[in-house]
Amino acid sequence: MYVDDIILEGNDKEEIARIKQALSQIFKIKDLRDLRYFLGLEVARSKEGIMVNQRIYALKLLTDAGLSACKPALTPIGNHEKFSDTGSVPVHV
Repeated sequence: MYVDDIILEGNDKEEIARIKQALSQIFKIKDLRDLRYFLGLEVARSKEGIMVNQRIYALKLLTDAGLSACKPALTPIGNHEKFSDTGSVPVHV
């Protein structure tokens, strides 16, 4: 049964090992090693640091909505459009 997720992160590998050992005495755990994907977040490590994004999640949403073939736009609406005071319909200014 899949119940919960936990991320252990730190620069003291011995302490992380102790925590995992303590947890394994109480719970059945699985160590998936280096984190790559967690709850919709993609995690990438490099020399510059850690980058977190939701690229895979966003692509899945586009596919599920049937919009994966759409072309990207720099802005969601035109630069000169504003929302009216009476509703959410864009009006040209």
